[in-house]
Amino acid sequence: MRWIKSKLSKPQAAPERPKVTRTSKRYDTRLTDTALGSVVDLSTEGARIVSRTEPCVRAGHIFEIAITCENVRAFIMARVAWTRKLDKDLWNIGLHFFDADAGARAELEKLLDHCAAGRELLPTSIEIEDLYSVLGVSRDASLEQIRAAYRALARRYHPDHAPDAESARLFTRISKSYMVLRDESLRRRYDQLLGAA
Repeated sequence: MRWIKSKLSKPQAAPERPKVTRTSKRYDTRLTDTALGSVVDLSTEGARIVSRTEPCVRAGHIFEIAITCENVRAFIMARVAWTRKLDKDLWNIGLHFFDADAGARAELEKLLDHCAAGRELLPTSIEIEDLYSVLGVSRDASLEQIRAAYRALARRYHPDHAPDAESARLFTRISKSYMVLRDESLRRRYDQLLGAA
């Protein structure tokens, strides 16, 4: 009986997240700085960042980033896959780009290949996108204000009402922004990240 009680009282280990391994071509970007730190390499599936301070993000945090290369900008949702302490003052952060479909990945790869042609380092910039500005609300907006802004923009840019490609891209960005800002815990994490930027 004691054996059963001890087994029941032991805390269960949290299920491990599936390991995300990048298989696509990696581009060297050691000169690219972000709010999280310096990007070491970038691919169509994710990025690795080195930080000199403890990161303000943890595994599972979700945010949108903008990757800019030669005046062309791509928006993509990123999830923090892992954070690791390398040394006393050095941290590694792994990002996974989780919402890119095959077409978006091909477009991003084409952009990165074009920018990398004949260069040792990829001349990109990566920034945390302001999801509040995408929806046109202030950072202290209530959930009702965020919901109302999303509905108005969704009606305006929905593919059924505006069938052009630019409207479809805007509608996708609006939906992604709302996905993060409507969730209280995701919004709190995003605000911490935005505050560190």
